[in-house]
Amino acid sequence: MTGFAEVSTSPFQKTMTTEYCPYFRVYLLWHPKSDDGKQLAEYLFEKICGEPEHPLCRGLGIPVYFRSAPFTLGNDTPRPINFKNSLKSAIFVLIDEQMVISDSWEQYIEQLWHNTSKLVPHHRLYPVALTEYFSNFINEQDFLRTNFIKIYQETNIQAKCEKLLRQVLHECCRQLKPIESQEPPNSGTAPSSLRLFLSHAKQDGVDIANSVRRWINEDESLNTFFDAKDIAPGYDFVEEIKAGLKDSALLICQTDAYATRYWCRWEVLTAKKHQVPTLLVSALNVGEERSFPYLGNIPTMRWQGTENIPFIITRILLEVLRYRYFPAYVENLKQIDRMPKQATIVPCAPELLSYLQSWQPSKSEDNTLIIYPDPPLGDDEIELLNSLDPGLKAWTPSQPMPLVAEETAQKPLLHKLIGISISDSPDLARLGFSHFHLKRALVEISRHLLAQGASVAYGGDLRPDGFTQDLIEMVKAYNKQALELGEKIQNFLAWPLHLGQTVQFLAQHKNEITIRPIALPQELKQDFSIDEQKYLEPNSTVNQYIWSRCLTAMREQMAQQIDARIILGGKVVNYKGAFPGIAEEAALAISHHKPLFVLGAFGGCAKAVGEAMLGESPEVLTQAYQTAQSEDYAKMIQFYNQRANQGTSHKEINYTTLVETFQNTGFQGLNNGLTELENQNLFNTENLEEMVYLILKGLQTAEA
Repeated sequence: MTGFAEVSTSPFQKTMTTEYCPYFRVYLLWHPKSDDGKQLAEYLFEKICGEPEHPLCRGLGIPVYFRSAPFTLGNDTPRPINFKNSLKSAIFVLIDEQMVISDSWEQYIEQLWHNTSKLVPHHRLYPVALTEYFSNFINEQDFLRTNFIKIYQETNIQAKCEKLLRQVLHECCRQLKPIESQEPPNSGTAPSSLRLFLSHAKQDGVDIANSVRRWINEDESLNTFFDAKDIAPGYDFVEEIKAGLKDSALLICQTDAYATRYWCRWEVLTAKKHQVPTLLVSALNVGEERSFPYLGNIPTMRWQGTENIPFIITRILLEVLRYRYFPAYVENLKQIDRMPKQATIVPCAPELLSYLQSWQPSKSEDNTLIIYPDPPLGDDEIELLNSLDPGLKAWTPSQPMPLVAEETAQKPLLHKLIGISISDSPDLARLGFSHFHLKRALVEISRHLLAQGASVAYGGDLRPDGFTQDLIEMVKAYNKQALELGEKIQNFLAWPLHLGQTVQFLAQHKNEITIRPIALPQELKQDFSIDEQKYLEPNSTVNQYIWSRCLTAMREQMAQQIDARIILGGKVVNYKGAFPGIAEEAALAISHHKPLFVLGAFGGCAKAVGEAMLGESPEVLTQAYQTAQSEDYAKMIQFYNQRANQGTSHKEINYTTLVETFQNTGFQGLNNGLTELENQNLFNTENLEEMVYLILKGLQTAEA
């Protein structure tokens, strides 16, 4: 498993650096026995970071990390927070009765409080009261003087989730404001209010505007943040917008008369020109004779009376946070030459109107580069933008930049097949992650591969709640916005797993997946008189041996056909193969000289593989450890190696040889277009955007 081609250095490699520190993070802390803490944290993750089940929805993409499960044996407190891992962070501590009575958690949070107090305003800790006894936690005056976010009065978990989300968004908007507007930081006072302009027609929109204003004024937590006002005559509005671009938001009350009013239309165009966060609330009664065409490309909500005002406020807060976070996030990338300095930053999906208003007048080069939030636009929208300006390039931060400078095709990975190895890691909770994080990593990495023309290969089964189903749903969503449908997933299935596929499943997912069934090896069929049309349960030593051989045959076929392999997470016990699946797939990628990308942040088997590449000898990759975990596996290894010594076509299961393969390869021999240092960064990074960036950079560099 040696002999690798020397990795060439492209101009892109020479000019781009991988020294990256994320701009902003959110941490959510709760006691592992908290009844509500886990549900609140998962709800916030979906709203602030993104929903893995809806990969084409434009979430904020702000990294969110958990701290709950014990980090080390013999201690019940979570993993420490390293403030050097981000430039800014907001830490929300969900305090319930379990945390109040825990001395170790009190010490942990008290130390965290002292650490953040020295780093304000860049890092802040926000205590959240889930119990009325919150004041009994940390008996220190400075801490008790802090204004707690109180949600314990709410009677059900959904109400708690919604209220906490508004408060978290509110505080993050406040925290990022003095940083992104470069006001003098003051640790003791809050930033000035946000101007929320209520754009409405006097004929039929006054009642809605008054209801929103009244609700804000009555909410003690928000009335100091929002300065809700009607829009005065046009010249006042534009002057206020110009005077406080970063401190304004627009709420459009779309009624029947709205599109007929000159000043209403002008307000929309002015807000778009100056990139003001905007939300449209649709309150059409009869309808419009002609809708205003430039009300598109902004989030919308339906007016359902005063009861949905809290959701309207939440949605406008999401937009404000997006517009404060994204430009600063991209500017941070520019500082390390990850993005071209001349790139135009757009905190929403680009559209023709914005191009005409903003980009064209300031265009200084033949080619215009626009950076906008993930996910990437569909082919149809990109072609529409290019019909106006063929030189226009619209890019997301996770996509590397070589194509912009080198004038190559838009889809550099066309016809490439990229294998992804992923399964749940036993280390997720301990490291501050969850199944949400792992699922989102799979979806985001796959989505970017598809956007650049690649297909994805996966070797998992077809359980309804498995990772294969996540890939199918993601490709289905992607295909709905693509101009041409094509197979995007190749699912390699070992015997007897592929016997479970149904005609109904194949018909249902014809446009998303192609099943690659790997036949039962003839040697096994003959030696054990197997009926290959009958499903075989892995319920005996012999049957487990047959399963392990079939899984290896599938992985061997897959390794021959893929163009690269990505590994993350992974079981280290309770698997059906000869080795932990991810370790075997990594070794096969190396032996076939295929580019290999090792992501270690989620722990598990991929972490052990990377540690071996660093010269270590991970305990989980030893035969002693593996046989100690499972008596059935120990018996299977004995039978497997006896067969190997009797002249069968396979070698012994040898963990020493496996680890030596990884040690001899190292991060310098992965043949993946990245330098040794970049591979180490990829292995260590917890930031999903960095993972995507380095994977795409490596694949494109290897192809250059």
